[in-house]
Amino acid sequence: MAAELAATLTDGTPCPVCGSCTHPTPAAAQDGQPTRQDEQDAEALHEQAKTTQKAAAAVLHGLREQAATATGEAGDTPLTDLQTEHITLTTELTDALDRAADQGTVQEELLTLDGEHTAQTQQHSTATAGLSARNAHYDNLTQQLTELTAKLTAARGTYPTVAAHADDLSRTADRLKETAEASRNLAVVVQTLTHRTDQATLAAKDQGYDTLALAQQALLSDEDLRAIEEEITQWREACAAHTAVLDNPALEQAAAQPSADLDAATAARAAADDQHADAAAASAAHTRSEALTALATDLDAAIQRLQPLEQAHLAARHLAELVTGNSPSARVRMQLEAYVLAARLEEVVTAANTRLHIMSEGRYTLSHSDHQAARGARSGLGLQITDSWTGRPRKTDTLSGGESFFASLSLALGLADVVTHEAGGNPLDTLFIDEGFGTLDEDTLHKVLDVLDSLRAHDRTVGVISHVPELRRRITHRLHVRKSPAGSTLAHLTEAAE
Repeated sequence: MAAELAATLTDGTPCPVCGSCTHPTPAAAQDGQPTRQDEQDAEALHEQAKTTQKAAAAVLHGLREQAATATGEAGDTPLTDLQTEHITLTTELTDALDRAADQGTVQEELLTLDGEHTAQTQQHSTATAGLSARNAHYDNLTQQLTELTAKLTAARGTYPTVAAHADDLSRTADRLKETAEASRNLAVVVQTLTHRTDQATLAAKDQGYDTLALAQQALLSDEDLRAIEEEITQWREACAAHTAVLDNPALEQAAAQPSADLDAATAARAAADDQHADAAAASAAHTRSEALTALATDLDAAIQRLQPLEQAHLAARHLAELVTGNSPSARVRMQLEAYVLAARLEEVVTAANTRLHIMSEGRYTLSHSDHQAARGARSGLGLQITDSWTGRPRKTDTLSGGESFFASLSLALGLADVVTHEAGGNPLDTLFIDEGFGTLDEDTLHKVLDVLDSLRAHDRTVGVISHVPELRRRITHRLHVRKSPAGSTLAHLTEAAE
């Protein structure tokens, strides 16, 4: 550095080190001493070497991670067996790709059959709705006929015809008139008796008796009074008869006429009474018939007016029952929003079966179920799982703990795929899984981790929260939480094993 500094000194210019303007003995460069350019070249070479070293260290680190992962996956299996297994799996993959080539045609046929099934279902629903409306109209007419029959039966009562009932009512009315007339006569008699009693009381007082009872005690006996009253009555009757005979000049003319036919007059009177009763009954029956005819006309008009309203009401009610899942013509009690969600659920199940097939080694397949729920509960969003070992579907709650975990994981991954597709291709970059790995056996755990590794290969970040030691050999980048009395610490581990 002194030689390089001396090379820049000039007389009269201050030294940048001591400030002197004179330079008596400037330092001289030694033989082979490197220059500034040599230092810069060496420094550039050094930086290049450091970059090469970092790249080699990164490659080494990646190779170590791959070696640790391969060691964890392979275990104690020899390399020859692994190569054989790789060739077998490659062959199986080729066969699977060949079989999948025909899947498009089968799916098109399946979509066509689904469309035909949907059209047939809609036609059946429309026919069922029309039949229900006609049955309801028939029931309404039957009820109206029953009500009219009941009214006629009530009007007839216990009589064979309505006219007979009207005749009896007319005769009852005549009897009531006679009874009312007798009641009025009785009131007149009572009034007369009261008046006569008052007169008798005044007469008794005029004769010197304080009360009517004292006057009655002084009266003659009942037998004597009865005999006297009979004589008086006979005398009055005889007097009246004779007076009438004497005062009526027509009796002489009547005496000259032949005797009257009393039986014929009585018969004519009876015939006239019967004709009057028949005429009154016919008039009442005609009046009631006209009233019933007017009521029937009003009823028909009301039915014609209400029929369109009833049809509109039935249509609106049927539509509301279909939307709420309460329609008797619906195969399942499924609401409209449940029907829409069922379509999305089928897409989720289709996407989930891709991962579930790998995790279960082709044993389980999820499917959407719209079977009728028990006790009239809402249906349409059910799930069932088909076991290829038995060939029969069963409920998802019959799965074991580990099977339930990877089935739920498959549904979560399927849902993420469907959401990504519906969001216009915007991916869900990060997925966290909390526990559940402890319920898996070693083979199933490896299959689940293979599926998660495939997600990482598609630029997704998968976070696993677990205490299972086996995961340490498969997951190279880990955040280890250590608890202590002073608090928790977080350590970033990048090696495949501690």
